[in-house]
Amino acid sequence: MNTMNLNAELFRELSYIADDENSMKKLLAYVKKLVAKQEQNPVVSEEAIPYRRLTREEQIAEVNEMCEEIKLIRAGKLQGQTWEDFKHELHS
Repeated sequence: MNTMNLNAELFRELSYIADDENSMKKLLAYVKKLVAKQEQNPVVSEEAIPYRRLTREEQIAEVNEMCEEIKLIRAGKLQGQTWEDFKHELHS
């Protein structure tokens, strides 16, 4: 799977648990563990963008923003991006 497919799959799976606060808390804790592990063993390449760990506040804000967007899409108040639009955005 390439990065685009992985991102799409991640957001699809997140949409299933967006309304479950307990699951979202568990997910956030797991992601924090993954980030900490990555910081201990960073992947180094010539093309790598320097890694800057988000602050706790930034992480929480991003997860909250994703959850709110998912809720609006589910409620029909916001239209989700189609896969074709997403692919086009990545290629432009």
